[in-house]
Amino acid sequence: MSDASSERLAPVTYLPWAKAEPTPPTRAAASRSRPAPEPEVEPEAPPVAAARSRPKADGGRGRLRPVSTNETWFGSEQAEPVAEPSEPEETGAERDARIDRLVISRLRRSALSVSEVRAVLVEHGLDDIEVEEWIERYERLGYLDDAKLAEQVVHSHGVRRGRGSGAIMQELGRRGVDNALARAAVEDLDPETELENARAVAERRARQLRGLDRQTAERRLSAFLQRRGYPGDIVREAVTAALAAEGS
Repeated sequence: MSDASSERLAPVTYLPWAKAEPTPPTRAAASRSRPAPEPEVEPEAPPVAAARSRPKADGGRGRLRPVSTNETWFGSEQAEPVAEPSEPEETGAERDARIDRLVISRLRRSALSVSEVRAVLVEHGLDDIEVEEWIERYERLGYLDDAKLAEQVVHSHGVRRGRGSGAIMQELGRRGVDNALARAAVEDLDPETELENARAVAERRARQLRGLDRQTAERRLSAFLQRRGYPGDIVREAVTAALAAEGS
């Protein structure tokens, strides 16, 4: 064969088992396929800040001035807080008048002992010397009298409430009455009157104990009278009379 025939190439034949190698892209094609960057957008200023930085006309004379942060949108300045006036301090005379009205009001409602009034005065800030001066004045005016108070307690508790001498002594001691004054008032209580009171109380109580045997009724009735402050000899006599009246 000649050289010309040997240089001719054979025709390209499709081979199904052969894979075509990918052709690398050129620089121009790569630059065309890359997406263009988006332009940057500056953030807008907040409307409030923009409004506050807006210049404001000064008195209609054409000059502009910035809006003050102490002004409202209507141009009025914020009001300064006003301090509330403090209450005036109470004078000594005003304090004395207030305490005196309080004590007199309580004394008009019910009788009080010296000890009870002293507690009220101390509670409202009077010192020991002032307290004794006030107590002396109330005694001089007749507002305080522990002896009369003891007599009233003997009558109200012994006669009206059916209490014995022991219960009356406890009540006077609770109210701070001197023990000597309390004992003198209780001794003035007539023994016959105390026995009559005990019998009346025992008879009313015995009606509620009907149906019990005598021993049980006697025990319960005696305990009831003792709790009311009656002495032992009066309790025994009153219980015997009350159960006899009920037929026990």
